[in-house]
Amino acid sequence: MYDLPYGYCGIMCALCNRHIVNGSSACSGCSQNGYYSEPCKIAKCCKEKEILHCALCKEFPCEKVKKIGDFSDLNTNEHYAKVCSCILENGFDVWYQEYEERKILLMIALEKYNNGRMKRYLCELFMREDLVVLQEIMDAANNLIGTPKELSIQFKSLVDQILKL
Repeated sequence: MYDLPYGYCGIMCALCNRHIVNGSSACSGCSQNGYYSEPCKIAKCCKEKEILHCALCKEFPCEKVKKIGDFSDLNTNEHYAKVCSCILENGFDVWYQEYEERKILLMIALEKYNNGRMKRYLCELFMREDLVVLQEIMDAANNLIGTPKELSIQFKSLVDQILKL
């Protein structure tokens, strides 16, 4: 039913650069028993309680969740709180549907605008920003033309403009 891997804490594993990689270093994602799920206290707790996500736990927010920080190799601006809020307000299925839409948009962006050096940037962008903003970025990016290198530069400039960076 839930094919895309996700972290029980809120990380969208299918958007992570550690998931979107070929070879033995690819992480299958927390809900698919990826290599981060073994040491993770939140994943262990959710599995023991047989719940889909920590936001659905009666004890949420617990001390384990309050100690979550960002990964050292991925800057998500600690989006866990946003994910948990969405699940609490709208339910897991609504959040998951949005997550699927993010994944589709990320795959398009990786195919069209990644010059070989933007995967981490794109993964972080598609985790951090609201879906409405991502859709606006992708709609505006449809008008970009040029070589792959030019497209990646234009895409990053477009993102900076839309996000007013």
